[in-house]
Amino acid sequence: MIGCEGEGGMMGMMSKMMEGDKPEMMMEMMPQCLKMMLPNIPKEKRIDFVLKMVTTLIEQGCVGMSEGEKKDFVAKVVENVKA
Repeated sequence: MIGCEGEGGMMGMMSKMMEGDKPEMMMEMMPQCLKMMLPNIPKEKRIDFVLKMVTTLIEQGCVGMSEGEKKDFVAKVVENVKA
């Protein structure tokens, strides 16, 4: 993978994209990227990747929430995944 560290790497690029109104763009782009990418990943790697992503989404999605809000948030995620 090409340099993921530092100002010019992936992390720097992601930080720059999160400035201003760019988070809205990322919220639209990321699900589309995943729709294109995931079917092309071998099943075993895809499972590991999805588990890592879901964990990250839950952990970071709960930042700044009260315990009650976290519980409701996780319940909504579980409800949607079961559907």
